[in-house]
Amino acid sequence: MAKYTEHLRLVKPDGNEYYNVEQFNQNAELIDKETKKLSEGLAKVQEGATREKAGIVQYGTTEGKALEGMMLARMFGCVGYGGDIQDEGVKDVNYLYYDKNTRKMYKCINQNNDTSANVNNFKPLDNDSLSDKINSLSYFKFEVVTITSNKNTTGGFGLIACGNLRIIYFSNIVIKNEYETTFRLPDWFCQGIKTVAGSCVNGSGGQGWGTAEMALDVTNKLLKFYPTNISGFTTLEFTGQIITVAI
Repeated sequence: MAKYTEHLRLVKPDGNEYYNVEQFNQNAELIDKETKKLSEGLAKVQEGATREKAGIVQYGTTEGKALEGMMLARMFGCVGYGGDIQDEGVKDVNYLYYDKNTRKMYKCINQNNDTSANVNNFKPLDNDSLSDKINSLSYFKFEVVTITSNKNTTGGFGLIACGNLRIIYFSNIVIKNEYETTFRLPDWFCQGIKTVAGSCVNGSGGQGWGTAEMALDVTNKLLKFYPTNISGFTTLEFTGQIITVAI
């Protein structure tokens, strides 16, 4: 009784059987068909993987090729590619990570175990985020406003926004000769500004020894003045400027 191979079912003659041309031809046909299948399958695999079909991943910079993680990291000035932010484990400084939620690349700036893009530990490197930063540097707005204080005095203020820099300047504004006079600033100027304090002195029409402390109250959007009291005057005049930043 004839025996057969396990996979291709080739005929295996016994040692005492005569040579059979028909069996040889049958085996040759089976081998030829299987070889053709393997050759065609290999050709498809060698075409490379795509979104639609599996295959060998081909690295390169042209369309349809995959960009190696290390090369991607180098493009962004990082020492290596760390994988997905959502993966558990330590995220190392100067490594590049991908956030599957935001679909953005991030550079790790502080070692951490986060599984999301915490702004204190990661810096976005996608084109939109970089473009926003560049646009903020070129931002400029200037406005002169007249503001009535809480003490019913008025003052003219020049407001300048240049990139992240914020400047307020004023000349001969009138404030009460008492503890606190406040001026409410426009909303656009106060967005993201930092609290700062400073001082100013008398204007050209003021008292020669007049001084005042001033402070930006960012929570209430107020510019506050605390003058040194001068006996014999109801109001005082001051000139000065104060500078802060927006973040």
